[in-house]
Amino acid sequence: MTHDAVNGLWYRWERLQVGGDPGGGVPGAYQYKFNENGCNTCWTSDPLNPRMNGADNGNSYVYVTNPTISYLLPNSRSGAVATSTPVISAYAMPALSTQIDTSMFILKIDTTTYTNLGVYFDSTSRLFSFVSPNILTNGTHTLRFTAGTLDGHTYSDTASFYVQAGFIQLLNRAPFATLKTDWIINGSVSDTSIHSLKIIRNGVDTFAVTASGGAFSYDIPLVDGSNVLKGVADSSGASAFSSPITITKIVNHAPTAVLAFFPSSGTVTLSATSSTDPDTGQTALLTYSWSVDSSNPSAVTGVNGSTNSSINIAKPSVPGEYYFGLIVSDPDGNKDTTRNYFIVEPNGSVSVPTLASNPTWVNQGRMYLMFFKSMTSAGTINAALPYLDYIKNMGYNIIWVMPVMKNAYPMNNGSGTGYDITDFYNVAPEYGTNADFQNFVAQAHARGIKVILDVTPNHTSSSHPFVNDIRLFRQNSAYWGFYQHTKITNPNYHPNVTPEEYTSDSLFVYYSGYSDALLNYNWSDIDARAYMTNVYKWWVQYMGIDGYRMDSYWGPHDRANGGNGGENEMGDPVRAALKHIRPDILLLGETSGTGGGTEVNYADHSGGVDAAYDWNLIFNGIQPVYNNSIPATATLNQNILNGSGPAMGYLPGTNSYFLRFLEDQDEERIIHVYGDNYSKEMPTSTVVNLSVGLPLVYSGQEVGWGAGISDFDQRRRGVINWNSAGKPLLTPHYQKLAQIRKQFGPFWSQTQTNVGTGNGYVLAYIRPMANLNGIMIANFGSGPQSATITLTGTGGTPNVFLPGGAQDGKTYYASDLYNDTTYNVVFSSGTASLSVTLPAFGSAVLILSDTTHTLEMPLLTGVKNNPSSHPLTYSLEQNYPNPFNPSTQIQYSLKERTLATLKIYDVLGREVATLVNSVQTSGDHRVVWDASRQPSGVYFYRLTTASFTATKKLVLVK
Repeated sequence: MTHDAVNGLWYRWERLQVGGDPGGGVPGAYQYKFNENGCNTCWTSDPLNPRMNGADNGNSYVYVTNPTISYLLPNSRSGAVATSTPVISAYAMPALSTQIDTSMFILKIDTTTYTNLGVYFDSTSRLFSFVSPNILTNGTHTLRFTAGTLDGHTYSDTASFYVQAGFIQLLNRAPFATLKTDWIINGSVSDTSIHSLKIIRNGVDTFAVTASGGAFSYDIPLVDGSNVLKGVADSSGASAFSSPITITKIVNHAPTAVLAFFPSSGTVTLSATSSTDPDTGQTALLTYSWSVDSSNPSAVTGVNGSTNSSINIAKPSVPGEYYFGLIVSDPDGNKDTTRNYFIVEPNGSVSVPTLASNPTWVNQGRMYLMFFKSMTSAGTINAALPYLDYIKNMGYNIIWVMPVMKNAYPMNNGSGTGYDITDFYNVAPEYGTNADFQNFVAQAHARGIKVILDVTPNHTSSSHPFVNDIRLFRQNSAYWGFYQHTKITNPNYHPNVTPEEYTSDSLFVYYSGYSDALLNYNWSDIDARAYMTNVYKWWVQYMGIDGYRMDSYWGPHDRANGGNGGENEMGDPVRAALKHIRPDILLLGETSGTGGGTEVNYADHSGGVDAAYDWNLIFNGIQPVYNNSIPATATLNQNILNGSGPAMGYLPGTNSYFLRFLEDQDEERIIHVYGDNYSKEMPTSTVVNLSVGLPLVYSGQEVGWGAGISDFDQRRRGVINWNSAGKPLLTPHYQKLAQIRKQFGPFWSQTQTNVGTGNGYVLAYIRPMANLNGIMIANFGSGPQSATITLTGTGGTPNVFLPGGAQDGKTYYASDLYNDTTYNVVFSSGTASLSVTLPAFGSAVLILSDTTHTLEMPLLTGVKNNPSSHPLTYSLEQNYPNPFNPSTQIQYSLKERTLATLKIYDVLGREVATLVNSVQTSGDHRVVWDASRQPSGVYFYRLTTASFTATKKLVLVK
C-alpha cells in the first residue's frame, strides 16, 4: 500500500481481469472490502462505493470493463453536496495496451447531456473531473457517465446524490410527512457575521431565528397539512432565500369504528353507536355498513348490507364464536373498518370478549416452530408446503414462522436466521415471493392451522434504508427519531440481556449481547411507532397472518419512559391497533412471563401480549432434570407449577399463557442436553406439552434431530433429516401429546394440580374438568416405576369432578389415552386410589369419567416431495380472506389436464371478471382477485371444466 500523506489516503494499484472474477459472486465484477487493524471483525465495505452485494456479506464490487469506471462521485454514500455547482468525478481505467478515447466521454446530469469532455480527463491519474456549469437545485439528482464503447458494448456508470446549497440553507432532508406537532429545522448561512434571520411558513407566518457561527436551529410549530418553509437572510443589503422544504403534518380525519355487543335473553344487539369522528360535528353524520362472516358456526341473518347504527339479531343456538365486520364512513369519504365477535357458550349464554381475551384456537393452542431453511434442503417457502399436512396430522394448530422479510444478507442455516431485516414489506428472495408466503398462509388456513410471524420490534438492520439515510444526513434525516442515539442512564433501567453499546460511528445504540448490525428502534417516537404499527397491520390485513411472535419484546418495554419501563410506547398501542382489525389474533412476546413483576406484560394486566416465555422452567426445571442420578423432579415440579404448593403458584390471568418448550431456535436442542438419549426426552415433553400454558415444539424435535451433531448451529438450525434415528420413538410420542391436547378439553384450561405419587421418579398432575378429568403421569427413571395417586371426588378439596360428586361404590373409568388401556376406579368415602406401573421414561395420560374414552390418531404418512401436485378429485375452495377488501385468493384443484374457466359474477348473474380461461395442468392452483374497482357486495365465483362445475359465494366489504 502507498500512503498519500498530503491527502491522508492509502492506495494500491492492482491488475484485474476484464470481465470480472470468473469465480466471483457478481458476474463481470470483482468484490472487495477494507480492513482496519487486521482483526477478523474489522472488515468494512467501501464508504464511497454504493455497490454492495447483500448476498455475500455486503462486499463492495466494481465492474471490470474496458474502460473500467470507478468512484463516480458524488453518490448516495458520499454525503450531501453543499454546493449547487458540484464537482463530478470518476476514474476511467483502460485495459493494458489500450488507451482511453476521451471523445467517447458523455456526462448526463438529470436531463442535461454534456459532451466534448476530453479536457477534463487527467491521463496520468486516470481521473475525470468536471464542474457542473448549471446551478443544481437542492434535492436529489442523477448522474450517468459514459466512458467508451468497445465491441458494441457501451460502458457507463450511474449514481444519485443530494444537493443542499445556497447562501442560506435549510438542511433538513425533505419532503416528508409527520404526526408531530413541531419539527426542529436546522440550517446554515454562509456569512458567519449574520446572527438574525427568519423562517417563513407557507409564505405568511414568520419566525425570528438566531444564528451563531453560520448555523441556526429552530423548533417550528406545524400546521395541519402542508408546511412550506423558507429561510431568509440579508445578503449585501438584499434578501436571500433558501430553497423551500415541505413538511406535511398528518392529521387523522377518519372516524373510529366501534362494534359492541349487548346480549339479552333471546337476542344480541350489534351496536355502532359508540363510533366517533375527530372532526367537529361529524360524529352525528356517520354512516354504517355491516357484514357477517360466512364461516360462523351457524347462519346469522339481517346483518349483511345493513346501514343501521344498531341491529338486533336472534341469539344463535349453535355454540361457538360469531364474527362481524363494520365499516364506518363520514361525509368526506373517510372510513374505518373494524371486526369483533361474541361467543355462544355450550350452556347457551353469550359472552363478549375484551381486549385481553383470546380466541378458541389460542386457548386450545399447540404450536410448531418452523424455520424454512431447516425444513428442506431447498429452504424455500414453497418447498415447505408439503409439510402442512404432516403438521396438521401431528396435531398442531399454530405455526410460528421465523422471520421471512428481506435481510441484509441471505438467510442461512448458521447465524442468518432472519432477524437482520432491511425491508419489512417484502419476503426475502431466497425464500420466495410475497405471493408464495400468502399462499402458504392460505394453505395452512385450509387445514385449520393458524400462522404467526416472527418480527423484530426491538431493532432493524444497520443496513436498513432509514439507517443509511441517517448516516448521510444525521439529525437532518426525517428518520433520526426512529432510533436510539444515546445510552439510557436511568438507574431503574436494567437491560434483559447485556449492556448498551454505541456503534463505531457513535450514531446508534445497540445491545452488546447482539451485534452492531441490530440497532435499537425508538418506540417513543410517534412517527416510528406509526410506521412499524402499520407494518404489522399490513401483514395481518394483506398477507392473512394470525398474529406475531415479537422478538426481544423486552427491549422496547424496558426502554420505555426513559428506562422506567412500560407498555404504553409499544405493547399497548400495537395490541389496540391489531385487535381493532383482527380481534382473533395471538401476540407472543419474547419476554419473561413468570416471576414477580412480569405480569405487566400480559393483557390481563393491561399489557400487550397474550403469551410470554417461561424461561425459569427451561433453565431451572427442564435442562437440569437429569443432572443427578436421581432426577430433580421436585425442582421441575415447582417450575411447572410456577411456585410452591400443589396448585399453580401464580397465574397472571385466565388469558395469560406461559410459552413452554424444551428447545427453540435460540436454545440448545434438548436431545443434546440429555446426552443424545431419546428416551429421556419423553417424560419431560409429556409434562411440558400437557401442562398449563401454550406448548411449543421446534421442528425436528419430534424426530430427535440434533443427536450426534457437534456443530452448535447445525444442531439447532441445520437441514433436518426427517428420518433421524429418534423418529420411531419420538414421533408417535409427540403426535399422541398434541392429539390428546387437541381432542380433550381439560388440557386447554388454566387449572393444574400436582398430586403425590410416593415415588421420587414419578410426577403426576390432574387437569380437572366436569366428568372429563385429565391425569398425566410421567416416569423420569431409567427403569420401570410404580406410582399411586389419590383421587378426591367429595369432601375437603376435590381434585376431580364427577356428576353429582364421586359416588361410593360406583365404577368409573380412567382411560389411558397414551397406552390405549382402561383402569376401573371405585371411590370409598369420596376418595380412590389409582396405581400405574410405567416402563423406563414412560408416560400415562388418562381421562377419568363415568364413560370410557379413546384417542383418535390420524394416519401419519411420510412427507412427499409434492403431495398435492396430482389431486384425486376436482375441488373449489372457499376464498380467503372472506369477507375481503380489496383482494382475495381462490384455490382450486384439477384432477387432470383440462380447459378451466374461473369467473366472477354479481348477484344479478352478470359476469364481473374472468380470472382463468386456459388449459391447465393437474394439481393445485391459486389465483388472486383484485376487486378494488368493484363496489361492496356479494359476489359468486364459478369454476368450470368439461366434467366439473362448482360455485361459491364471496363478500367484498369496503
